[in-house]
Amino acid sequence: MKRSYLGKKVLLLDGYGRQVPSLLHQLHQLGCVVTTICESKLDVGYTSRYPTKRIVVHGIREDAAIYRDAIEKELENGYDILFPILERATDICTDGMIQKAYPELKIIAAPREAFLKAYDKQQTMKLCMENHIPCPITKLDDETLDEYLAKVSFPICAKPRKGSGGAGFKRIMNREELDRYINDGTIVAEEYVIQELIPKGGLQYGGYVMMDNEHNPQSTLAVESCRWFPIDGGPGCYIRTINHKGIINSTNRLFERMQWKGFGHVGFIMDIRDNIPKVMEINGRVPASIRICEWAGTEPVRNMLDLAYGEKIEKMLEPIPEHLALRYFHTDLMWLIKNPDRWKAKPNWFDFRKSKDYIFSWTDPLPFFSYAIEHAMTYKKDMAKRKH
Repeated sequence: MKRSYLGKKVLLLDGYGRQVPSLLHQLHQLGCVVTTICESKLDVGYTSRYPTKRIVVHGIREDAAIYRDAIEKELENGYDILFPILERATDICTDGMIQKAYPELKIIAAPREAFLKAYDKQQTMKLCMENHIPCPITKLDDETLDEYLAKVSFPICAKPRKGSGGAGFKRIMNREELDRYINDGTIVAEEYVIQELIPKGGLQYGGYVMMDNEHNPQSTLAVESCRWFPIDGGPGCYIRTINHKGIINSTNRLFERMQWKGFGHVGFIMDIRDNIPKVMEINGRVPASIRICEWAGTEPVRNMLDLAYGEKIEKMLEPIPEHLALRYFHTDLMWLIKNPDRWKAKPNWFDFRKSKDYIFSWTDPLPFFSYAIEHAMTYKKDMAKRKH
């Protein structure tokens, strides 16, 4: 018999994240009593109908000290489960201080050592290369720039070791441009990953996995990203499930080598030179697209709670249905407006069959509209961060 979580008090963090509506829905189905910590009253974690209590604390997105204070203050009200979502909150919640103050509190996160490795793309690439998991050729910390450049050809790319969503990505065409970025401080060697640039033309992919407490995969899901925005490289705005043994095998091997526990996500890009999907990054956070896992029937939130409470996760034996699609309508609409090849899209942009939205649902519709209002105000700033 499955464990009951009816009445468990959950403090859900990062109320501004796109993944929050799906997490709230799953927690609601389990009977949990949820409080959300948000930055604004427009956050999806505030406008959703599911939380019993909503807290707004300005500054938590930028200031870790403010965030920590808000979490510790609210925990004084008594909670069973603390559920961080994004990297900053996960970093705060897994450094041991909160667990020491509340030893009975269940914190839903991967082990800290594995989380820190995943957060740092350089460590991810090193682990891949050491274990022969396909990834772009990456400059290692212990090799010189000249040694690395002898192994690759321009163009190459550089991106922050920590971060997501394409922010800070640089495409570098020659040695002179690379030297200029380094000399003017745009690229700081200790803070950037330098690696070969995978040629355009290949799709992006994702692997989602649930690892048990013995670091064994119990369910693994692969998706392809059919559209993304910005159109020259950015997060996916239309993904769908696929059957791809290479992605599933690489996902499982990578998280096994990391000694991972719980839910994890890894991003891939197809290299058209050899038709091999290559690891780009691990998401130590809960990804925005987690709803695709909920839809495919893998029960990620229940499994996360089961792990925290020492329950055994049953291996998923049924195959994942193919071509279940998840659409981030807000940026998918921008893709339609901005892409000159919009009418050649496959699948067709106007095909909504077997499709759900990242945020919208008929049972909890308000977050879709509050998110649109909130991000319309920051659109230019968000795009500037992702300018290549």
